[in-house]
Amino acid sequence: METVFGTQEITTIIENLKKEYDAMKNATVNIAISGQSGAGKSSLINAIVGRKVADVGITETTLHIKKYTSNGIHFSDLPGCGTEKFPVKSYLEICNLESFDAVVVVTANRFYENDIWLIKEMIRIGRPVYVVRTKMDESIRNGKHDDNLTEYEVFEKVKNDIISNIGNIEIKGIYLTSSREPLKMDLSKLLIDIEQNLTGIKKQRFMADVAPLNEQILKEKSILARKAVSYGAYSAAANGINPIPGLDISLDIAILLTMSKEIQKIYGLDEKSITELSRRMGNNANFTIIKTKAAQYAAKFVAREGIMMLLKRLAVNIGSKEVLKYIPFVGQIAAAGIGYKMTDSFGSDLIEDSEALVREILIKSQAEITR
Repeated sequence: METVFGTQEITTIIENLKKEYDAMKNATVNIAISGQSGAGKSSLINAIVGRKVADVGITETTLHIKKYTSNGIHFSDLPGCGTEKFPVKSYLEICNLESFDAVVVVTANRFYENDIWLIKEMIRIGRPVYVVRTKMDESIRNGKHDDNLTEYEVFEKVKNDIISNIGNIEIKGIYLTSSREPLKMDLSKLLIDIEQNLTGIKKQRFMADVAPLNEQILKEKSILARKAVSYGAYSAAANGINPIPGLDISLDIAILLTMSKEIQKIYGLDEKSITELSRRMGNNANFTIIKTKAAQYAAKFVAREGIMMLLKRLAVNIGSKEVLKYIPFVGQIAAAGIGYKMTDSFGSDLIEDSEALVREILIKSQAEITR
């Protein structure tokens, strides 16, 4: 038996959805990235979110604490401890490390005594610590050139060196990464492990903002995107005030534009993310194809004209009695149920196209890595 809702029920549903959705959008995840000069912290930050938010320099760029924000993820790029400005004895207090949800300790070679001290202190105060070895692409090339080592042999050598460095300290994990090749190695595992150690709404906020590097992350993003669509669909049902030219229904286009832009960001298909992808792939033939498809995607779902065209096509099917019986509203807002169904159908198409484009990007990017 189909469940139907009246005016009071739909109002309550929208209020609850708005409360939950606003909580996720307003949540913040605070991550500290600590390491010595030249460790590649800024590049790691950019790789985590899939777009450039942190300045990357070939010389020392962290002489003081730098803060970067990517939607709900707030990064603090910390200088390595033990310098004149950041002495060991006051490092925890200066950097306010107790306030972070996660601490990522980064190196491009080996961990020094002060790094080990920091890891131990973070564990002592109950903060999850993730040990990251960056620039593994360089290590692989050097290992092959200098000692004729295979990629696997380099991985094992580096990981064993880190284990001997840090001893039996109970860290969350060791992650070998390359910011230039983010789909390769352990970056996606790092993101999933951080998410699993977060609590409550922070889990959703984190997954909404990280780069979609594999199928597991993509699945998490799909759940969040569906919540955005549900909120938009119920809001459209209650709102339903702006007529669409040529259609015998009412729908607020602003709701769809907002929903589209939020889902575009969730899947990393916004302009900044595509620009970062361009840099990483070197503007080659694969990227040209991706850029064209990303532009077509934006024109279809994130531009008013494209949304209008799509809605007119959806209206042909949604106007039928067969479809109308699945609209869960009765009474005074029965007509607004059309707006609900239109928004829900639009959102489903948006999610399907978003995931298809992300998967194509993953495949083509992976192809570039293995060439």
